[in-house]
Amino acid sequence: MDDMTVERSIWIDAPREQVWQAVTEPDQIAQWFLPVTLGAQMQRHDDGRLSVLLGPMAVDVARLEALEPPHRVTSRALPDGLLATIYTLEEADGGTQLTVTMSGIDALPADARRDRLQMSGDAWDQTLQNLKAHVAGTEKPFPQAGVAALFGFWRDMKEKIAVERSIWIKATRERVWQAITDPDQISQWFSPGTQWRGTGLIEGGRLSVYDAENDTDMYVQVIEKVDPPYQLITRSEPAPEEVPQTTIWTLQEENQGTRLTITHTGYELQSADERPNNMEQNTFGFGMMLENLRALVEGQELPYPGGF
Repeated sequence: MDDMTVERSIWIDAPREQVWQAVTEPDQIAQWFLPVTLGAQMQRHDDGRLSVLLGPMAVDVARLEALEPPHRVTSRALPDGLLATIYTLEEADGGTQLTVTMSGIDALPADARRDRLQMSGDAWDQTLQNLKAHVAGTEKPFPQAGVAALFGFWRDMKEKIAVERSIWIKATRERVWQAITDPDQISQWFSPGTQWRGTGLIEGGRLSVYDAENDTDMYVQVIEKVDPPYQLITRSEPAPEEVPQTTIWTLQEENQGTRLTITHTGYELQSADERPNNMEQNTFGFGMMLENLRALVEGQELPYPGGF
């Protein structure tokens, strides 16, 4: 097995056709794939896209392709499709041997690859047990197991635990840099109709949402590092009951465009009970944010015009 590949396998006491339905039909996928606390449903579109339905909002998370029923199907994480998961179903001992192989981690930044492998592998161990229970009609043994770690969107960085998302944008680094540092542009992709303001793009400077009604600043981000057009690091200024979180924005040239990566840390300071749900929700949120940002830079309509 490739050193940068996650592979897990499980035997399920059911025919291949039944297991195939469980891994390809959206109503069934939602039962074993999504954490219970998310309270979401799934939808499969004609083009193979799988969307998670969060109230009135639909978030594209993967695309099913190369279907060979009931033998094999490939799922690619969206929006970029870098990470691919292949489900292989084989008849074995009167049931089905299901093997999941995730690849594409080698296309990620070098410092992120190893950090993701263990968390992704552990997540698949739990999720396959949930799938087995779903097919058997029994209770899920790991109700909090979720999507984000499976796709390699979580990192265990020794002393820090992070959510990390990235997107390729058809624009120069300088243009993307403007979009993440200019308060007027941040307002357009993050919270249309809401005013952002800044005290200067310097270490110690602040970016925040201005609440005119109460003449206060909300969602304050303190700038810790400015290295244009390569990296921006900000730290939240939390309310008393919250913990501070750090966001690292990294811009790399790629294929005549820019890969923008967000690494969000601070979850290691949260309790073990609240951490998984917060990370799961933020994983979806950052993915949606990046899609909005890309649309703004490329001159397209925002996929999530309501903002965040």
